[in-house]
Amino acid sequence: MSIAFHKKTNKKYVQYTIRIEEDILEGMRTLAKKEGISINESFNQALKYVLKEYKNDNKS
Repeated sequence: MSIAFHKKTNKKYVQYTIRIEEDILEGMRTLAKKEGISINESFNQALKYVLKEYKNDNKS
């Protein structure tokens, strides 16, 4: 499976602060720059992917 990166859409966003390991943050910055999207959008898309895969793997 892979993530297909898309430009930002009109979605409602909520500000929430978390701590991220330095190497993960650097990887996400690199990915965002390569894909031409914001780092926030790269995290949102990655988290959506994780949630979708989790749900698919844990269907009852």
